[in-house]
Amino acid sequence: MTAPPLVLTRYRDVRDALNDARLVIHKPLAVGDAATHVEQAIAGERSHRVRPLWQRLAQQLQPEKVATLSAFVEASIDRIAGEAQACGGMEVVSQLAFPLPVAVMADLLGLPDSDHGQLRPLFEAITRGHDIGSTEPDRHHARFAQAAVARWIGTRLAQARATPMVDAIRAVAEADGIEPSLVAYWGTMLLYAGSATTRDLIANAIALLIDHPEVAQGLADGIVSVDAVIDEVLRLEGPVRGVGRVATTDLVIGDHRIASGDLVYLMLADANRDPDRFADPDRFDPARTVGGHLAFGSGVTHCLGAHLARLEARIVLDRLRPLLVGATRAPSDDWSPVRLLRQRNSLAICFDVAQA
Repeated sequence: MTAPPLVLTRYRDVRDALNDARLVIHKPLAVGDAATHVEQAIAGERSHRVRPLWQRLAQQLQPEKVATLSAFVEASIDRIAGEAQACGGMEVVSQLAFPLPVAVMADLLGLPDSDHGQLRPLFEAITRGHDIGSTEPDRHHARFAQAAVARWIGTRLAQARATPMVDAIRAVAEADGIEPSLVAYWGTMLLYAGSATTRDLIANAIALLIDHPEVAQGLADGIVSVDAVIDEVLRLEGPVRGVGRVATTDLVIGDHRIASGDLVYLMLADANRDPDRFADPDRFDPARTVGGHLAFGSGVTHCLGAHLARLEARIVLDRLRPLLVGATRAPSDDWSPVRLLRQRNSLAICFDVAQA
């Protein structure tokens, strides 16, 4: 019988594991060529085809690069907020938190304008396939969804307008003779990873502000900084609850001995509420002075899209802050059952007519 995976929850252990290159990303959906890349990583070999892409994407997602998207994001949010204000409220996930990050990633990839709503159930199937305790049917459905998105994006990448990110992807693919199917897979993972967690960051931030009206008022008055709110949302209700890693060799993390090939889950959400690191960890407090949350990973596994996610969340909260004062929301939370993401299925909010 296979031993259950190790689950790390203490801040120090999770931070050390995130910074240990001997632990590589767990990819339960990998098959074929992608599975070969995973096996190479577990054997300690670096994929010569993935590293150049990673380096080029890291350059394209630096703060000064993503800042050029500000006008696009602002215009998108102003349109969504205007429609919502006219209606007196909105369903945050379907009207804002999901479509905005997808549209931003599509713009980065130079994709033609399209209805992205059809991607939501496919993304959610991919999420379930990656989850702790996913079944083989879950993984089968996830691979089907992943292939469907790859087909969708593959045809559009062929027609994509030139953007710095598209140029980077094409340059790496041409230099290494990479087949179109793998390029489409890259596009799929960029579109999925660049939007799924940002969706949850935005929705969770809005819910927390409505639940803490004194913070929403301080934000509207300019007393509380947007960046401080985002960091505290990331710590308390970060979109990624945990990540899977596979050991490439025997190693020790804290008091835990891990054997080569073992699956380990690093629970970011638990680490970010570790009382040994954060005082009164369950309290929403944008003024807290101790930082260092692990919501975007750390060190060798720091999230490539962190700057972009922050930009989108910052502009959303900046544009919506007058409307969030006095806003109310549905009394019960509608959380997705997935274990590795702190994800809402829906979030219905109403604006205060006097404020709006």
